[in-house]
Amino acid sequence: MSINEIQEATMGIFQHGIIGFLITLVVIVLSLGITLKVTKKAIKNMTKKNRIDETSARFSYRIISAIVYTLAIFGIIMQVNPLRQISVTLLASSGVAVLVLGFAAQEAFSNIIAGFFISFFRPFSVGELIILPGQNISGRIEDINLRHTVVRTFENNRIIIPNSTINKSIIENRDITEKKMCSFLLMSISYDSNVDRAKEIMMEEALKHPNLIDIRTTEDIMNNVPQLSVTLVSIGNFSVDLRMGVWSADSASGWVMLSDLRDSIKKRFDQEGIEIPYPYQNVIMKKEA
Repeated sequence: MSINEIQEATMGIFQHGIIGFLITLVVIVLSLGITLKVTKKAIKNMTKKNRIDETSARFSYRIISAIVYTLAIFGIIMQVNPLRQISVTLLASSGVAVLVLGFAAQEAFSNIIAGFFISFFRPFSVGELIILPGQNISGRIEDINLRHTVVRTFENNRIIIPNSTINKSIIENRDITEKKMCSFLLMSISYDSNVDRAKEIMMEEALKHPNLIDIRTTEDIMNNVPQLSVTLVSIGNFSVDLRMGVWSADSASGWVMLSDLRDSIKKRFDQEGIEIPYPYQNVIMKKEA
């Protein structure tokens, strides 16, 4: 069978025969690859020049990729007569089908729109530490795509949150403006312990820790404003509660510092006879007459 015969035999299946289809397919695939490569390079250059951040870059690339792939698939479908006829029939069908498809895609579109808002307004970006109080979720943003946002927890698990859900949530962003943070250390001592000495020990141990940073201004230092202070925050049934705020460069170093300080302060309290209380009850037994 000659090429012309093959071409004529496939005219009923392909819009321009098998040869025309193959040529069109090659052109579409090459155009797809070139477009995506150029787009990726352009977005990468814009990111290097700080014109857009990494979050916007990822989301923009995925939007453009989705559009380009959709156009490519549509172009291939239009070259195959049976598929083309089905597409035309669906587009020309009753509004009920369109309504059903629209309703089914409602959630998908809402996630895409929410993802666009997140990328544009940037309540958080990739790599930032966030907390969702309503969902009891905390972790770092690992990825934001067209459908969902990926949060990596401290246990190295991944939580997949639909964009429409996280867009409506109350979010605490620990890194949105600056990463340094103040962590509060709470220590309880007994009523018989020396409160002033306990405060001194807490400040002494904190000042020795390498993760502690000084946020005082030059004016504060000149006015002898102390770097640390310990306050008595409550008097409980069996304890006196002391609280000290310590600043660190970021949340990770702050978490390490709190853990170290609890250990070192506990040891100093033991050495100097400052008791950490625990609840106890006095039981009075009366003898029967």
